[in-house]
Amino acid sequence: MNQDPSNHSDVELHQCVAAELGITADELTTWMINDIERVTEGGKEVGHMVVFRESTPAEVLDKVQHKQSQFTAMTGPIGAQ
Repeated sequence: MNQDPSNHSDVELHQCVAAELGITADELTTWMINDIERVTEGGKEVGHMVVFRESTPAEVLDKVQHKQSQFTAMTGPIGAQ
C-alpha cells in the first residue's frame, strides 16, 4: 500500500546497478530503456541486463562496463535489495 518503500528499493537497486556498470544512477535512469533481471530456472538472481537508448551519448556509453553490445550491458548479482 505504501509506495515509499518500493520507490526507495527501486532507487537503491538503480544505484547498485549503476555502480556495477560504472555510471551514475542519474545516467542509468535517463538513458536506460529496460533493466531485465536475469534469474535461473530455480529463481536465483544471476544479474541484470540493461538496455540503453540508441540516443545515449557516446560519453555515457564509453563509461559503461560489462558491455555485451553497443547498447547492452550485464551485471552480476546485485546483493543490496
